[in-house]
Parts: sequence; structure tokens; C-alpha cells
Amino acid sequence: MRVFIAFIISLLVYALLIWLFVTKFSNIEVIPSPKNDHIIKIDIRDIPLPSKPISTTPKNNAPKMIKKPIKKKPLVKKKPTKKVIKKKSIVKKKPIKKKPKITKKIKENSDDLASFFSVPQETTKRSFPSNKIRKLYGSSFHNFTPTQKKFITDNLNTIQEITQITLTRRGYPEAAGRTRQEGTNVVSFNLHPNGDISNLRLKTRIGYRSLDENTLSLIRVAYKDYPYPSTTTKIVFYVHYSIYGY
Repeated sequence: MRVFIAFIISLLVYALLIWLFVTKFSNIEVIPSPKNDHIIKIDIRDIPLPSKPISTTPKNNAPKMIKKPIKKKPLVKKKPTKKVIKKKSIVKKKPIKKKPKITKKIKENSDDLASFFSVPQETTKRSFPSNKIRKLYGSSFHNFTPTQKKFITDNLNTIQEITQITLTRRGYPEAAGRTRQEGTNVVSFNLHPNGDISNLRLKTRIGYRSLDENTLSLIRVAYKDYPYPSTTTKIVFYVHYSIYGY
């Protein structure tokens, strides 16, 4: 029903527009265009050229141009410049010292030194990767293979951090906490490529039995998270106990 009513309304609107257009269009007057009756055509060829103006003033009475005198600039004489010749400083040559002649005794000593240095000698001063490794391992660090040295250098701090984190998770030993016991253990063991450990022992004891025993049990739990070496390597590091850290 609504569609039918809308259709009728649209028809009425269109009919109204058509009626308005028809009624208004009939009243429009068409204005005729003006005729071109008064157009004048001019040919350019019929226009005369303008003549040149005749000058009335005689040639003799033409005004003369007065030239202004040009002032010449005075010439400035340049002073002759003298070339300064620097004298070369004479460098005195140092007297060449003559090398002393080698005597027979020096030759004999040189032969002995050559035979001495031909045998490989161990250097007394050897460098350590860090001061911590020097304190923990001492001179025994230089007996390890390059692979073992590299593993210790790269992973020793990581192993110690894993151990301290495990200690924090397990909690401070109850008996040691009540008596406020503190200290540092130095622990050592062999770490194998499959992750197992052997020869676990305390190199430095704190002196409190509860802390020393806790360190050994702590390593038996924490070693499972340690990195694996490619060859069996001796691990030495610190285990710190501090009540203020809890």
C-alpha cells in the first residue's frame, strides 16, 4: 500500500513540473539578433603613410657636445722587494762509534746461550683470563687444554649464578639462620660432557657444619642446570652465604 501511495505522489510531482514548464515556456520572448547593416570595411592599402617631420633648426646652430676632461691617476712607483735568502743551518754529524771486536770468550758464551735457548723453557709469568680464575685455580689452570680453559672462562660465572639462584629458591638453612651464620665455601668437582659430576668436595670450609653440608647438597641439585662441556672439566667456584641477601 505504501509503495502505491508513493508511486501516485511521484506521478503528481512530475505532472506539476511538466505543467509549470509548458506554461512558462510559452511566455518567453525570443530577442532577434541585430542586423549587420552599418559595417564599414577598410582596406589597409588605402591608409596613407605618415610623412617625416621637417626640422626647422639649421644644421650649423645644432648644440655641440662638450667632452669632460678625464683625470689621469698618478702612477705609484713600486718599491723593489729584496729577496731574503735563508742560510741553511749546518748540522754537525755525530761521530760513529766503532763496535768493539768480539773476543773469543764472547763467542764461546754465545754458543752456550744458543744451546740454552734452543730448548723450550717455561715462562714464569703466565696470564689468566680474570683475577677470579687466578685465585680459584692458581697455576694448575695452565695445565688444562685450550678447550677446558675456554669452557671455564666462558661458563664459570654462569655456573656460580645458577648455584646462588638455587640456594635462594631452597632458602637459607634454618639452623644457620637462627644463629645468623654466614661465610663462603670454595667447592670443586669434575663436570662431564653428559652433565654428570664426580669428585665433589669442599676446598674451603666455612666452619659451620650446617652451611658446609648445605653446600654439598645444593650442588647435587643445581648441577642439572649447568652447561655441558665438550670434555671433562674441573670446576671451582664460590658459594656465598649472607643473611642480608634474604
